Amino acid sequence: MPEIEVKGKTIEEAIIKGIQLLGCERKDAEIKVLDEGANGLFGLMGAKPAVVLVSADSSKCSGSAALNETEADIKKFRAKTETVLAEILQKMGVPFNRLDSSYENKTVTAQIQTDKGSFIIGKNGQTLDALEYIIQIIVNENLPYKIKVNIDCENYRIKQTEKLKILADKAVEYVIRTGKIYRFEPMSAKERKIIHTYLKDNLKIDSFSEGEGPLRKVGVKPAKTLRAEV
Repeated sequence: MPEIEVKGKTIEEAIIKGIQLLGCERKDAEIKVLDEGANGLFGLMGAKPAVVLVSADSSKCSGSAALNETEADIKKFRAKTETVLAEILQKMGVPFNRLDSSYENKTVTAQIQTDKGSFIIGKNGQTLDALEYIIQIIVNENLPYKIKVNIDCENYRIKQTEKLKILADKAVEYVIRTGKIYRFEPMSAKERKIIHTYLKDNLKIDSFSEGEGPLRKVGVKPAKTLRAEV
């Protein structure tokens, strides 16, 4: 299922951009508001864009996000990711035993096997996030559409995702039991997205983001309108 995160001056503008990029009808799209944004002082200072996550079934899409790659394209994406990653690790002076990659849903996932895993991962995955960010920019250069690049080391991402899901389940249980808002500790954009995506189909709660920069965090609250499951 194609899925894109889109920014706009308003929630509505972001939604419209998202469905246009996916090339689908609004009725066929699943929309999750990640950030309502803010106008800022006089509409200028401190303004923040609204951010939405838009997804739809591939059969309903016809836009750039729904383009089908050839096997040659996929091999090229994987090869470029592995080459760039290897070059950066070498320049960092970090030895590695092996690099493996896979491709699915317009995402290249590269796994690093090394004895220096803690150095590459960094505190709370910060070094790994920075490495991933740089490589994604390089890999997407001159491409007609954007692909995602996920970099993992010694299965850190997989373990972290499972940990976040457990924490999200506990937050949902607290919110449903008490009717109060639950706020997580500040976390990275990638970690916030994991929680938002994991909770988006839960009809009893709504997730949201608040705060600025490194203090930005996810919150979970009771759904404004409790929808009945069909």
